[in-house]
Amino acid sequence: MKKENKTECFLFYEKHLFSFYLKKMILSKSFIGCIILSLIIFFSIINEFNSQNVINQKILDEEVYWQYFIVFLSKYLRFLPVLFVADIVSDEFSNRSAMIIYTTESRTKILSIKLLSLITSFLILLLFYFSTFLIFNFLMTELFVSIHIFLMGFLIIFTEFLFFSSLVFLISALTLKVVPSLILPLFYIIIEIFFVVFLEDVELGLLSYTSYEMRVIEVFENMIFDKQITFSVPTIISTISFFGLPILIILVIFHHFKRIDIRVD
Repeated sequence: MKKENKTECFLFYEKHLFSFYLKKMILSKSFIGCIILSLIIFFSIINEFNSQNVINQKILDEEVYWQYFIVFLSKYLRFLPVLFVADIVSDEFSNRSAMIIYTTESRTKILSIKLLSLITSFLILLLFYFSTFLIFNFLMTELFVSIHIFLMGFLIIFTEFLFFSSLVFLISALTLKVVPSLILPLFYIIIEIFFVVFLEDVELGLLSYTSYEMRVIEVFENMIFDKQITFSVPTIISTISFFGLPILIILVIFHHFKRIDIRVD
């Protein structure tokens, strides 16, 4: 009986903590700003629709959704996790509450709850973006994006979000300071563009996550629209790196944070 009560107490605490972090993220200025940003996306989509004389299923799937909407999100939404996640760990060390939080429960459990609330908030945000696109698109054309193309696009954007979020999460856990957690990811996002554009044939291009993403998008395009599946060593490496790096970074975060000294000066 005591064991059951103890388990229920732990579950109640975990649910309460998850709810706290989720509400904190959703009600944050960054999240609200992301919602407002959707207006810019909608106006851009209107211009794309106006530039097309005829909208049929093929044009909707390939040009409007895949080549415009997905590429647009891929280019610009990578900056949002920086503002959204920068203080996920470092904020508690800045306001000196880390000792209280990380001594009441295991660090792994708290980080897991934070990560789960972060992924949930991003799913809510992406569902808002994609669902509003579908609704707006249906009102304009009375057509829906093909389900398999829609899901592949969603998977690419979500994986990219997860990578940049985990990268900021890692820097926040390593430095325990908000400013480096903002500056370093932004620096990487900007510099990796040069890796792709100016160092395309150089090994430094491998340091760019965008280079992996571009190759994965190309593979998906060939598979969906051209009905061609090409297997090569660069393609396999890029695909594994694109989907595997977020998981690897998350594992590094948990491994490192167990060893960190949480005492605040």
